[in-house]
Amino acid sequence: MSFPLTVLAVLVSYRFLDARIALLARDLLKPGGFLQSITADIPDVLFLLVLFGSGLLWGNYLKHKRRGISNTQTRFFLLAGSAVPLAYFLKWLFKYFFGRTNTRFWLSGQLSDGFHWFHGGGNYSSFPSGHMAVFAAFFAAVWLSYPRYRSISVGGLLVLAAALIVTDYHFLSDVIAGAYLGLVVTCLTGIVLNKIRPETV
Repeated sequence: MSFPLTVLAVLVSYRFLDARIALLARDLLKPGGFLQSITADIPDVLFLLVLFGSGLLWGNYLKHKRRGISNTQTRFFLLAGSAVPLAYFLKWLFKYFFGRTNTRFWLSGQLSDGFHWFHGGGNYSSFPSGHMAVFAAFFAAVWLSYPRYRSISVGGLLVLAAALIVTDYHFLSDVIAGAYLGLVVTCLTGIVLNKIRPETV
């Protein structure tokens, strides 16, 4: 039931909430103000973060395997190291497919907040949120591997979601879709790895 519920949440958000929340966030940021200028100048380092993080995770996994260690950490390194780059790749494909107008580009009044199918990239790359997909994939791996850190995982995702929406980097529906994508990727990755390497995952 998670997929139809997520689709429903995205549709409701798109139809009734996205524009209102984006306009409210713009008013809070005060166009041209200090906070907006800071957030506008933040470079997008998600690719580098995924590249570095995935390398670190896989490096630790291989180190454990060489030493013959098979524990919770080993399983976490393999799961997160596989799910995070996969989530990044899939969000790139979906962004191209949906081609949704970026929030700040829409706020400039140049285009509707709709979808421009198969025209993703540049100002048409809002849906789904890549940051949310990647971090949801990572925190889902944390959730599955370390139950005692589940509250931290949920809290981290909520803070990220709020930051992306309040700074007008994304519409609410982008964030919902990105979070769902990341969670599904990690869950399916875990199932596949469990069948391929049951002694490790």
